[in-house]
Amino acid sequence: MNSSSQLKSSPGGYSEMKNIGTASDGRCRKHKAHGQQAISHVDKTLREAAGLLRGPQRALPLIWKLLSDKFRITFELRHLYSYARTKRSSAEVLYSMLRWIFDAQRPDGGVAAYYSLLTGYSKSYPEVTGYLIPTLYDFARINDDEDDDDAGAAAVAAARATQWLLSLQMPSGAFPGGLHGSQAQASIFNTGQILQGLIRAHGETNRLQIREAAAAAGDWLIEMQQADGSWCGTAAYQGTAHTYYSMVSWALAELSEHTADHRYARAAEKNLDWVLSHFRPSGWVDGINLRDHPNYLHFIAYVLQGVLECAILRRRADAVEAIEKSAWALLRKFETNKFLPGAYQQNFTNGRRFTCLTGNAQMSCVWLRLFEVTNDLRYLNAALKMNEMLKALISLNGGRGIAGGVSGSYPVWGSYQPFRYISWGCKFFADALLMEERLTQSFEAPAFKVVRCAS
Repeated sequence: MNSSSQLKSSPGGYSEMKNIGTASDGRCRKHKAHGQQAISHVDKTLREAAGLLRGPQRALPLIWKLLSDKFRITFELRHLYSYARTKRSSAEVLYSMLRWIFDAQRPDGGVAAYYSLLTGYSKSYPEVTGYLIPTLYDFARINDDEDDDDAGAAAVAAARATQWLLSLQMPSGAFPGGLHGSQAQASIFNTGQILQGLIRAHGETNRLQIREAAAAAGDWLIEMQQADGSWCGTAAYQGTAHTYYSMVSWALAELSEHTADHRYARAAEKNLDWVLSHFRPSGWVDGINLRDHPNYLHFIAYVLQGVLECAILRRRADAVEAIEKSAWALLRKFETNKFLPGAYQQNFTNGRRFTCLTGNAQMSCVWLRLFEVTNDLRYLNAALKMNEMLKALISLNGGRGIAGGVSGSYPVWGSYQPFRYISWGCKFFADALLMEERLTQSFEAPAFKVVRCAS
């Protein structure tokens, strides 16, 4: 996801600077760019810190979080058996995150992008609201036989979110980028993520209005697609093509399955082929193309999730094989270091010394899905360890916006969404825990059953 002024329609990434002129000139330009990036980061933080003047009651939770993260990184010892035992119930953490989402849902039905320790809740954010809908329905479905008030509340929250999104759709079929209330500009990425929510909402409710909205969004995405399968232009972030738009092709592949309209499948595979052309033998993926940002793990994982889910829907073994190389490279790094750095340079080198919790949660989802596809227990093992690490970093206590929240970075002052608890972090970690619950149930079945004596 993104900074407050660039939220999600302008995620965090890094594009290579072209070597024009001498090598010395290139180094100067790179140093200048990094310096400007650091200044921008400090300036943004200072502007947000002014929010404490308007909400001084947030000062104490902020200080507590700073001290607790500093204490943890100072004394925590990661070793071979880190995360080998469950210290927190997955269900307890999942319910806590779900309640965080309920609290973040605004009166209009949209979900806030984040809760800032400096400024409080943001405005509703259409993109995240869209792809939270499947998560909410998954929770409601997996708990629907348990007289669970939260399960019912999750379905209601999904319905409210859907109704709000329908009110935002543009005549073209597109959806806007940015926070609600900002200047509405059509966004390819956001439309794709909202499309995921509309597809699921129609599957749950069978409302014709939702199906028509989903089809209009899919038609617009096809119209905006380039001949090579990419998306760029004014509706793409920074006007350029990005490989993490594989998340859009995933939505189109789902729409094709849902409607039996093969136009959406062809568009999905067209983008899939374009993204696959950017995979390197090392598993690294070029083409994330986000200027003035590092390659955050969140966006690397976006590429992998989108390609993998599209590949499963379109039965593309070649794409699954490509994802395995990337997923395995990151799995080895996780097993070695017991965490994944928040950002990388090319070929997964020079990892930054902070953790992007959302990216880690997404990699858990990728490994769990690969386990489903390949039956390779090493993926399941890594995902369960990752979930244990993340559960330990979720605060189950605190006020609204903090309890059950997933911070952008660990420590909280890391460069990805600093001092914020982010709604998409809750979404992806909830997805990982829901998938863990579904997959591990098969291991908990009794080895035999007692048969009544015939007499």
